[in-house]
Parts: sequence; C-alpha cells; structure tokens
Amino acid sequence: MKKILLITVLTLFTTIAVLAQNDDPPIMEDFANGIKASNAFAFNEHLNVMQISTGDESFDLVAVNDKLQVVWRTSLAGFGIKTDKFKGKIVALASTTHSNFKGTNNTFEAYVVDPDNGKVLSDKIVYKSDDDYVEYPQMYTGDGAFFKLAVRQTGYRRKIHIGIPFYDWFSDRYAREYNETRKLQVVEYNDKLDSVSSFKPVRSNGLFVSLSWNKHADMFISWLNGPSIEVYKYNAGKTTPSNQLTVPVSFEIKDSAIPSRILFTCPSDNSNVLYYGLIYRNQDKDAELGIGKLDFESSKKAYVTQVIDKASLKALKKGFVPINKKVDDIDMGYAGGMNIKYITEADGKLLVALSSNATYSSQAGSTFYIEYSLIVNAYDKDLNLRFQQVFPASSNYPNRQVTTGFHVAKNKLYLVANSKKGMRSNVGIFGILDLGSGQWLKTEELSKKHISNGDYSEGPSVLWFGDSYIVPYFSQKMFSAVKSDVTLQLNNY
Repeated sequence: MKKILLITVLTLFTTIAVLAQNDDPPIMEDFANGIKASNAFAFNEHLNVMQISTGDESFDLVAVNDKLQVVWRTSLAGFGIKTDKFKGKIVALASTTHSNFKGTNNTFEAYVVDPDNGKVLSDKIVYKSDDDYVEYPQMYTGDGAFFKLAVRQTGYRRKIHIGIPFYDWFSDRYAREYNETRKLQVVEYNDKLDSVSSFKPVRSNGLFVSLSWNKHADMFISWLNGPSIEVYKYNAGKTTPSNQLTVPVSFEIKDSAIPSRILFTCPSDNSNVLYYGLIYRNQDKDAELGIGKLDFESSKKAYVTQVIDKASLKALKKGFVPINKKVDDIDMGYAGGMNIKYITEADGKLLVALSSNATYSSQAGSTFYIEYSLIVNAYDKDLNLRFQQVFPASSNYPNRQVTTGFHVAKNKLYLVANSKKGMRSNVGIFGILDLGSGQWLKTEELSKKHISNGDYSEGPSVLWFGDSYIVPYFSQKMFSAVKSDVTLQLNNY
C-alpha cells in the first residue's frame, strides 16, 4: 500500500498574496483550491493546523502561523477524518478509501506528524473491519494527553445509496438501521500508534445517543432505553462502568428520529461531572431547552429548562441592544427549528449556544440551508442562568450548512459568523463576549476587500491565535456543489 503520497516542507514561508493597503487586513489568495472539506485546531498560540480534504484518496495538513504564513504543507494518503495534537506532536486519522456514494470504508489509518516541519514520524492502520455495515469513528486526545478511538458499527449497510441524502437520509428505515449498534469498540494508542488497550463497552438494549471523554480520560456513554436516557461513566483504564445515572426527561421517539441528535454532552473539568443540553417538544408542543448536570460521585442530578416559543424569541429581539449599528440586524427564526450549536465549560460557567435552522429547495434543485441569529446562555455551576445574549449572525447558502466558529480564552468568548446581505452577499462578522459581565465587548463586520461578496466564512476552520485570528473564506466552485476555493484573511482581536 502506498501510504504517503507526498511530503512538502516549505523552507521559506509562503508569502502573503495581497498585502494590506491602508487599514485593510492582509489576505492570502489561492490558499487552497477545489477542496471538499476542512477543519482546524490550534497547536499553540502561534501555530494552527488545518486539515484539508482535497479528494477521496488524499488530504493535506497545512501549518499556518499568526503572521499569515504557511510554515509547511504535508499531503497524506486517505480521506481525512480528524486531526489534533498528541504528546507534543500532531495525530491525524483517515479512512483508506472514500466515495461520494458509499462514504468512508472501515479501515482507518493514523499518522503522527512533527509540528516543526510536517515530517511523518509514524503511520499505521489502527483499525480494520469488513465494509458490510457503516461504522463511525470518534477520536479524542484530551488536549494532547492521550489518543483514544471509539468505533460504532451501525445496522446500516454500506451500499451505493448512502451518499444520496434525499433517498434514505431521513427515512424511517435509515433511522432504525443507523440507531442500531451492532458492535462498539474503544482502543487507546501510544505515540508510536501501537494499541495499548482495547475493550468493548457493554451495549445497552436501547439506542445509542452519545459518547465523550473528559480530559482525565474518563468516558461517558449514553443510551435511550424506553423513555429515559441512561448515562454510564467508565473511569480511565476501566472496562466496566463505575456508575449510571438517568436524564430526568421522558422521550417518545418516532421511527424517523435519531437520538444522537438529541443530547449534547460537555464533560467538566471536574472528573465526576458531566453537563448536557437537549432541545425537545414539551407537553404544550413548545420547544424546550433542557440543561442538566450529573455528578457520578454523589449521584446527584440538577436540571433546568427554558421554553423557547414565539413570545420568548420576540422578547429577545426586542431586548437586544447593539453596540455597533452596523451589526444590529437580528432574526431569531422559528422556535421549532432551534438546535444546540455549542456547549462548553469555561471560567466556572457552562456556555450553551443555540440557533434556529431551516431549509428550502429552489426551482433549480439546490437545497438552501438557513441559520438564524445565535442565542448564548451562560450558567453557573448550579445551573443558574447568569446571562443571555444574542449574536446577529445569519446565513443562507446552497448545498451546505454554514456554521459559526467559537473560541474561548482569557474569560472571553470569541465568535466568527456570517451575516447575509441580500441574495448574493455574505459579510463576515466578529464578536467578543465578556464572560464575567455578560456584555459584548465588540461586534463588527469584517472587511471583504479583495474577497468576493458571495464567499462565506467557515467556523470549524477559523484559525485562533493569541492576539489574532485568521478567517478562511470559501468560494464555491462553479458547477460543483461540494468543492470550494479558499482565501485566508488575517485579523486582530
């Protein structure tokens, strides 16, 4: 097998394509062309790494510094799934093959890469299974402390029509087979990519909901059994659960529902605590946000709710006080379309961001994905709501859902999103929210000089540094619903 297609280390930094004129932020044109997908992570305050899917057989890792310079670029074999830091190095996970109609296969390869020069230090097949059923890998490194991989095999057969969303994606049959768990395996690897432990967690009789780890390497698995969600904690290094607690909400799941889209978990810095958020229909048929806390040491539970209806969204819009007149157009959307977008623990608070989503189809056959303004809630450790703010984001884009970028540092929440201006224009918007006072410190439109009005920013690929951030602007290629060209823009906080 040809494992590594190409390694290119740039001994001289790539130059900035368009320099700042007057006060315009510098940009790098032609950073990437014809890519399918990307995501990024901060290796440190001065270096970020972006994973770029260039095709079905290869992907690139690109290291970019806070001066808008490409430090190195490495091309690897396979279809990139996730990249993160691990033991002072970089670890990347990929499937060995991929197609638009079948998705990834069930053979996963990992690479360990030197962050200084992009050299591959180790690569190995870390998981292999037959390709009869669709399997989903989940990788976690605990901010670089360990490398764990969980792979769940569904009851959904890997066949041609999996890549056609309108055929099976939302059908009752797809949901039933996707929810089935035929097997579940968890493996841990060292920095040589050797397996150091492996076990198969006990599978519940119910439906899989979620799996996550905290930074202490404790694992939490949740299952929907009857009307209740049961959450199990596995202490680090243990193969049997130490405790099991239930979420205090009863669910009636339809055949077409997928429980993994219900519950969003957030392991706490406290190794015994798991926070979670969910949105569901209450007895009055209104959307309701539920925020919970499970303490697996004391077995104590806390839970608070907030009804999200037309009246509450109207009140939020009326109470919005902009600090920048150019960033004051908010649209809360439809209450029934609310989804959780982000949940994290920061500076003694639990942050939960949610927004309304909708879709519509054009006469030309394109599906447009709409995301409305963002609600940001902050809770203390006892789940008391400390503040609630609105960020005036909006997006309406064909064939893909455009998402917000989030970053927490120094008791502040940083956001990069899009604001729709007319039918063919997107403006990037940036915000800084003080987590102590709950007030906006900054909201502003980003410059689009030298960038097409139709280009949009992509949240998971924003590069966050200590004193600056780089926004990737994606330009969808003509006659392609999946490929884009990328321009980078450097901004200061």
